[in-house]
Amino acid sequence: MNNLSHRLCVAPMMDWTDRHCRFFLRLVSPRAFLYTEMVTTGALVHGDVAHHLDFDPGEHPLALQLGGSDPQALAHCARLGEAWGYDEINLNVGCPSERVQTGSFGACLMADPALVADCVKAMRDAV
Repeated sequence: MNNLSHRLCVAPMMDWTDRHCRFFLRLVSPRAFLYTEMVTTGALVHGDVAHHLDFDPGEHPLALQLGGSDPQALAHCARLGEAWGYDEINLNVGCPSERVQTGSFGACLMADPALVADCVKAMRDAV
């Protein structure tokens, strides 16, 4: 993954930063760093990978935000994101949504820094 310097980023937002929103945002700012909606590891491991990962090349620079707490699943999904051509793979440890926390990811991960470290290490080692 490249080391990127971001002056303007559009945060990942569930139910908002889909490919249509990112297309519009790219029209507004050709250099903004964009994020996908958070994609759970379960959605990628058990679901339609292309549905979740496809994007238009004009969306670059673009980060894939993953949600999960299983280091091996996150590593697998990070490899998928890299193979799909994302500029950055991001782990969601900030979303306060109750929807997210019931799945043991998002902001509730900050209560377990050792697990976060294991997750990040697995992702870094994978890509």
